Amino acid sequence: MDQRKPPEYLIEVFADPTCVKDIVRGILHTIFFHRYFPSICPSTLEVLDFTLPLVVDPELETLIDTRVGQLVRQMSSTSSPKSSVRGLMSVSFFEKKRRKAGAGLGWFTGKAEEEVCWEKWGLEVTLATPRTEDGERHLEHGECRMVLKAAQKELKSLRQSDRRCRRQL
Repeated sequence: MDQRKPPEYLIEVFADPTCVKDIVRGILHTIFFHRYFPSICPSTLEVLDFTLPLVVDPELETLIDTRVGQLVRQMSSTSSPKSSVRGLMSVSFFEKKRRKAGAGLGWFTGKAEEEVCWEKWGLEVTLATPRTEDGERHLEHGECRMVLKAAQKELKSLRQSDRRCRRQL
């Protein structure tokens, strides 16, 4: 079995408590949109004046909303007005691969397939509360740059993934 380490991508999210949920949700939908294999009808989501792709699948939407809600609740319960709070969310994509003959004890355990991670994403979320109007404007500008950077990183990963696939053919 080829034990290559899957590519890992980290997106740093810096947001205020009022819009952190929308930002994280938008980034997750962008990641899933390009990796979701069933047929979907494309839709969009507006986040901070950006139009991001949206996966319209009730099961996936429920999963994303649940996990984002858990992250926001956890961060809100530990937040203090004098410091920023950090949280981490991770998304890993797996595929089932057949084990090669003689690889390990697959014949003994009866499992002919194994789950192999092919890509990992980490969202490092920092919750910040601006104390002044100038701080609010600065944070809002930073949030917009961060959403754009996250979308660009996701697209760059797709190009790299496409190149890897072409080399393997």
